[in-house]
Amino acid sequence: MIDDDEMFEALADVRRRELLVELLDRDRLRISKLTGISRQIAEADGGLLRTYLSGSGENVDADVELLRKHHVHLPKLASDGFIEWDRDDHVVTRGQRFEDMRPLLELIDEHRNERPIPERNRIRLSVDDR
Repeated sequence: MIDDDEMFEALADVRRRELLVELLDRDRLRISKLTGISRQIAEADGGLLRTYLSGSGENVDADVELLRKHHVHLPKLASDGFIEWDRDDHVVTRGQRFEDMRPLLELIDEHRNERPIPERNRIRLSVDDR
């Protein structure tokens, strides 16, 4: 059984909530790859990546939200066991602890249209329906 604080911490960010709710009805989600300047930033030294993740980076061509997804949200959910993340294939599936969180995710899903999420907080998912 999962500690409630762990679940709520995992759900504290809207991007993580959306990803987990999407996994209720899908076996797998394809995650966009880092490309261009975003990939260069991710592969550069840790200081540069931290600068962009903190929001103080100046390059408008970098996809900061995608960088956060790859370097903050997905690693957290994977380390907590809520998802399995295949970094090579860019695919996320349910982790061994996902089912413990299912009742809470179903409640969130049932009521998510009652309080719209601002567009700036939505994550971009590319769903793999294979």
